[in-house]
Amino acid sequence: AAAIVGFVSLAASYRFGVILILFYYSSSKLTKYGSKIKSKIEENHVGEGNRNAIQVFTNSLLATLVAIYFVYSCGEDRNVDFSSTLRNDDIVLNLYGFNISRRRLASLLWSVYIAHYATSTGDTWASELGVLSKQKPRLVTSFFLQEVPPGTNGGMSLLGTLASVLGGGFIGIIFWVMSWCDSSQFPMVFVGILCGLIGSLIDSLLGATIQASYYCEDSKKIVRRRKDSTVLVAGYDFVSNEAVNFI
Repeated sequence: AAAIVGFVSLAASYRFGVILILFYYSSSKLTKYGSKIKSKIEENHVGEGNRNAIQVFTNSLLATLVAIYFVYSCGEDRNVDFSSTLRNDDIVLNLYGFNISRRRLASLLWSVYIAHYATSTGDTWASELGVLSKQKPRLVTSFFLQEVPPGTNGGMSLLGTLASVLGGGFIGIIFWVMSWCDSSQFPMVFVGILCGLIGSLIDSLLGATIQASYYCEDSKKIVRRRKDSTVLVAGYDFVSNEAVNFI
């Protein structure tokens, strides 16, 4: 799965591909970081940092489809440019009854791609670093008034929130650097920061309300997978962590 997603993204544009690669590389490294502590908190923690096919597709399917459509509709890679003035070299496309220049469509697709990986990176960094916070996270649905054990779905900490901002900004900075530090592309860094923060918040809301959480009577821990010794204590049985990531 990773090979397919990586090949398609790199074939579409080196910038698409590098953003994808650095998202998974950074996420894998952070999964390994503090592995001994995480294994005591999360029963299903896997310290190797490898992602299975389902995790790869839930985190990358939309962005990969965007990259494919970018090549199909816009052709070669180009920078983000939302200026409203129609240029002499602009090619106007009819998109489902709406007229839009190829330049603006390319900008829109790039924004979606960056927003997607900024959201995914922000959420992943928040999860991997927030669980290591020395302060207990607070439940998002209690307006951050109720403290909950580390690793609880829907819990947010200051460290995790900061990590989500840095993760989103990381994606924006990658895009800006690969645009040869063009000043006109720097606002995408702020797009990344905003999406990283919002994505982490939405993920916590979904985790606290619909994601399945189980209590393991053997380990006395909250776990994400059902087995013989677990009881569903929150969310819906059919809503897994991968399903929340896909949403």
